[in-house]
Amino acid sequence: MLLLWTGFLFGLFGSMHCLGMCAPLIWALPQQKQKRSIWWRNKLAYNLGRAITYAFLGLLIGLVGETFSFAGFQQYLSIGTGVLMIIFLVLTRGRIPQSFYLKPLNRMVLKVKARLGKLLQGNTFRSNALMGLYNGLLPCGLVYMALLASLSMSSLGGSALYMVFFGLGTFPMMLAAAFFGNSIKQWNQKIFSQWVPRFILLVAVLLIFRGLNLGVPYLSPKLSAGNEIVICETP
Repeated sequence: MLLLWTGFLFGLFGSMHCLGMCAPLIWALPQQKQKRSIWWRNKLAYNLGRAITYAFLGLLIGLVGETFSFAGFQQYLSIGTGVLMIIFLVLTRGRIPQSFYLKPLNRMVLKVKARLGKLLQGNTFRSNALMGLYNGLLPCGLVYMALLASLSMSSLGGSALYMVFFGLGTFPMMLAAAFFGNSIKQWNQKIFSQWVPRFILLVAVLLIFRGLNLGVPYLSPKLSAGNEIVICETP
């Protein structure tokens, strides 16, 4: 699968970064004695809700990527995406912000937080799933980086699938946060924070290399004008 694996690794390596925003919602839920099966069901509902929202955001960003693809600019889109990611790393000095506020989104963010506050009063399958759906809408630097990378997939389905992989990559850490609780804060987050920007840089370089049209199988396939970049290739 061409570059899709980077979506999963984005979530996996960056999930320690996500503890600052996502985990507190899990810890704030009422701690009720439940059967282990119910506990797992609720936690999976929360994480699946986030993955669904990420997939929806991927569909939206995929509209842009598909437009560029139909116009025959997919190579330039891949290169441009990689360059933008590098610029972001330079401007932030490699420190990916946990929260990321844009004035046009402030009203939406306030509504999302208000809704999350109401959902915290319950701890059911439905409330956990809805919390995940709403949580996926909160501004996050890491999610924005993943969305930017998904843009280079050049199709609705490709971008949505990339973000699904991203969401799945965050599952292990989010489940660990639910299982271990606040004690997970003692883990050495500094190591993870050092590797996240390095991985983003690697993805950026791969995207630029991919867009150079060098004829290297899987990494930089040779494309003719107007052809879509292939998500996966078979021998």
